[in-house]
Amino acid sequence: MSTSKINGRTIVLLILAVLLYVSAFFVDTGPMDYDAVLPFGSPRFLDTVFGATTLSYILSVVFLIVTAVSIYSFNLMYTTGINYLLPVLYIFLVVYNPRVIFFSPFHIVALLLLWSLVFSARYRNSVQYLSNNFVSFFLFSSASVVYPPLVWIFPLVILVNIRASEEKLKYVFTSFLGVITPPVMAGAICYIVGGNELLNGLIASFWDTMSTLGGYTFDFSAVEITAALFLISFALIATFYVLRNLNRYKIVHSNTCIRIIFFAILILMISAVFITDNHDPYGVMLYVPVSLILFEYLSSPKNNKGAMIFYIVVSGLAIISRIIVFVR
Repeated sequence: MSTSKINGRTIVLLILAVLLYVSAFFVDTGPMDYDAVLPFGSPRFLDTVFGATTLSYILSVVFLIVTAVSIYSFNLMYTTGINYLLPVLYIFLVVYNPRVIFFSPFHIVALLLLWSLVFSARYRNSVQYLSNNFVSFFLFSSASVVYPPLVWIFPLVILVNIRASEEKLKYVFTSFLGVITPPVMAGAICYIVGGNELLNGLIASFWDTMSTLGGYTFDFSAVEITAALFLISFALIATFYVLRNLNRYKIVHSNTCIRIIFFAILILMISAVFITDNHDPYGVMLYVPVSLILFEYLSSPKNNKGAMIFYIVVSGLAIISRIIVFVR
């Protein structure tokens, strides 16, 4: 469904998202342990950027808005067209976690991965300019510098376009070149600033971050478990709906939907294996593809009843979870 109108659902969801965001400042939670995912940076700088500071709050809002607008632009270019509900849906899902008010490495990763997906789709769906492929993998690798476990899915990511590439050797070469460039640049900067000691420290820290499985510090409430199961169930329903209707979409739309689903699966796998604390804002990164998949289902006129159930249940669970936190 393509519409430029701001309907009642969009307004209600936006109001709830604002209320959830504001209420998060009154929840007794601190910023995430960024040392568990970020392989470099001085403690003073990291505390200023990712800690409980005014700068952190501002950066979080800016990155969330830019990511939401980017999701809207991506949808406008490649999938269902103009609809303001999609960015609001993403913001709503993200602010469900009160820790999202603090800027985190995942805010950076989410934006980089989204634009990596944009350039990947551009390479696949239009004239195959290798520069688009290079930029896609450059952005993906830049996200990996911030969150090293993403390196492990590079071999799978490179397979996304290789079958449809007209010049496979050039495709593989530009992919590797795009992946290698960001870490080489980061290593060069470290060497210039601090010599071999800082460079070796970066390499050791990077390897430690990408090879250490998550600590699995889980602390779920009954409402959080219910919300997670409900979102997973609806995401699966939306995924199967998209897959069943691929042949009804235009070719560009169909190809892009496959990429979004593939992207969501990979991000979910990495998050599940390397998660350190379930209260950390992994959703900022994960809900980029998930919101796009959900929106494909929710925006269809045939699924009005299912969409209504989704909005009522998710909104209700979000409100209940906040009330429980305040009562505690």
